[in-house]
Amino acid sequence: MHSPSAAPSSLTVAVSDEGTSAALHGALDIRTLTEAERSFAHWPKKRKSGVIDLSDLSNLDTPGALFLCGLRDRGIELTGIGAEHRALLDLVCGLETKPLPKQVSIPRWQQVIIQLGKGADDAWHDSVDIITFVGRAVSAIGDALIHPRGLRLPSISRHIEETGIHALPIIGLMAIMISIVIGYQGVAQLRPYGGEDFTINLVAVSMLREMGVLITAIMVAGRSGSAFAAEIGVMKSRDEVDALNVMGMDTMEMLVVPRLIALVITLPLLTFFSDIMGLFGGAMISRFLLDVSPLQYVDRVRHAVDASDLFVGLVKAPIFGFLIAVIGCMHGLRVRGSAESVGQQTTRAVVKSIFVVIVLDALFSVLFEKLGI
Repeated sequence: MHSPSAAPSSLTVAVSDEGTSAALHGALDIRTLTEAERSFAHWPKKRKSGVIDLSDLSNLDTPGALFLCGLRDRGIELTGIGAEHRALLDLVCGLETKPLPKQVSIPRWQQVIIQLGKGADDAWHDSVDIITFVGRAVSAIGDALIHPRGLRLPSISRHIEETGIHALPIIGLMAIMISIVIGYQGVAQLRPYGGEDFTINLVAVSMLREMGVLITAIMVAGRSGSAFAAEIGVMKSRDEVDALNVMGMDTMEMLVVPRLIALVITLPLLTFFSDIMGLFGGAMISRFLLDVSPLQYVDRVRHAVDASDLFVGLVKAPIFGFLIAVIGCMHGLRVRGSAESVGQQTTRAVVKSIFVVIVLDALFSVLFEKLGI
């Protein structure tokens, strides 16, 4: 059985005949505030200081107290304030109720300059942080190799499985799709000139030298780099990293080194697998568009590429893997205890890893061209 609801609070305003004094009876709260504001909107009518008697006021809340403070600021005297209401009234009247000063708007061109300067400063500090963390990681790996007992082989093997074996399906599918796209576009562009047979050369060289390692590195950055940042970030937000430090365990040795070694081993193997699947995709598109048999395709690929093409792609893979792992672990250790921070640092790790991979790939392309490789 439901209990009957309480009757709504009511307020009665009594104004004297002279119009200079008034009395409030009942409750002055948020439900009766509109009525009180309407009653005292133009009171007192004469230019005299009014007096309001609050001795019969039964209830007062914060909005009502704020309304009474406004009347007091207008020069109206409040009398008969009960002890149960005086503390609230004194507290509310002591608050600073002036509106915040209007912020000075900054011209658009100044905002652009400020954002450019802030971006340059952030990029500089991020570069310094990456270089510093690379130095710490190299030192930790060197110590682990000098003292093999510090290597955590179970952790390394687990990360190899997660970053390598579990990534084989998506890496293979992406390599096949990219090679099919390159082959299809190559046939479409070269056929008007009678050179569609060179599509096989285009697919083989581009996959072995550039696209195989680039697509693999980008996929690993989005898949494993984000996982590294999120895993370490959650540990950091739960104070597990601080607990390891308190127990005297090296964070770099336990969390960073196994992931670095695993990704340096895994990425070249994934790149080689991506190259093979890319060549397989090229064979598929050549069979359907050029009517080239698999044996003819293999013979054309053998004459189109040599060992240096495969070497160019594979030599970049461990460097990309090392930097992806470094950036992911570094941003994981940057988390500052909230779920929002975990998401932000994971996003930054992925974006920064992909950016570094693409920039380094471009630099490697220029370097190998200058070296004639």
